[in-house]
Amino acid sequence: MATPPPSDIDLADLTRGAWSTFVWGASRAVTKRVLYALARANDPHLYWVDVRSAADPVEDPDPALAGWVPENHLLVTRRPEEARPQATMDPPALWSIVRSDEPERVLAQLSDFLRLPPIAQEIIARTSAGGGRHVVAVANVDRVRAYYPTSPEATRPVLDPFLAASILPFLGSIGTPSDARWAFDFVFEVRATDLRSWEAGWLVCEKAHAGTSFRTSHAIPLRSLPEVAEVLYGDDPIP
Repeated sequence: MATPPPSDIDLADLTRGAWSTFVWGASRAVTKRVLYALARANDPHLYWVDVRSAADPVEDPDPALAGWVPENHLLVTRRPEEARPQATMDPPALWSIVRSDEPERVLAQLSDFLRLPPIAQEIIARTSAGGGRHVVAVANVDRVRAYYPTSPEATRPVLDPFLAASILPFLGSIGTPSDARWAFDFVFEVRATDLRSWEAGWLVCEKAHAGTSFRTSHAIPLRSLPEVAEVLYGDDPIP
């Protein structure tokens, strides 16, 4: 199969602002690699979170296990439930942490943060200590879909604590997602059946931020994106 000309897409556009990205598809193996490629193109030192249980099959080569992510940037759940949100704290409970006369905006931000699962709070703590801006890719979020909101409005409080901490979230999911995906700034569908036939696959942009090289409804051949093709060919992307 002939190689298509390089795309005019600039993957770095995904992080030109404080933006979030959602990637979904039918093939777990292909979608995880595309998620990794998009995230790594924007941060070579990305953090990778893999939502899985001990019983879940491992795709080979799996970004979490192939040595593509340093151990100190890798978090893997032992059970998917470890990535579920925590119960909302009532305002009186928050007053044990902050003053009761704090602005409502501060209380709302703290409440949103405390509702995050411990694994997400750990990521924010790790990245905040080093300063700067970071990309965090979370794979297999479909395994905890039942625990999260299905509307864009209710999903923003899940994303905002990351963005407020200069963390740009890239989430990957398998199967048709809910309307919650429209809370993200960029949404992509990975149309590829499996790793054997990925070269015929497409990255379809469902939602894009204005002023970037991405366009809504634009279908991009996976083979035309060098950073994506490198990972899908199975090459070790670590320089």
